[in-house]
Amino acid sequence: MPFLVKGQEFTLVQINAKWNQNNSINLNIFDDVDYRFAYLEDQKTDIKSKINAVPVVILYKGNKPIHQWNADLSFKLDLECEEIEQIINKHRKNG
Repeated sequence: MPFLVKGQEFTLVQINAKWNQNNSINLNIFDDVDYRFAYLEDQKTDIKSKINAVPVVILYKGNKPIHQWNADLSFKLDLECEEIEQIINKHRKNG
C-alpha cells in the first residue's frame, strides 16, 4: 500500500523491503509525529527507482521532505531517536 503524507506538521516515513524486515527500526515513539511504514515492493516505480538501499527513513514537514537517512551496504540503518528529535526541534524553531 503506498503511503500518503498527511497535512500534520511532521511525518516520519520508513520504507523497507519485505526480505529485510528484521532490520526495520521502531520509530513509532513520537507523540506529535505521524509515523508511516511502507514496504518497498508496494511502492510505485518512481519511488522504487529513487531508493538505493533499505531501510530508508524520510522526515517530512507538511508535504516537503526535510531530512533523509539511508541504510548502508549492510542494509541496516544506525539511527537514534535523539537524532530525529534534534532535526524536528531545529525545524520547529525555524518555523
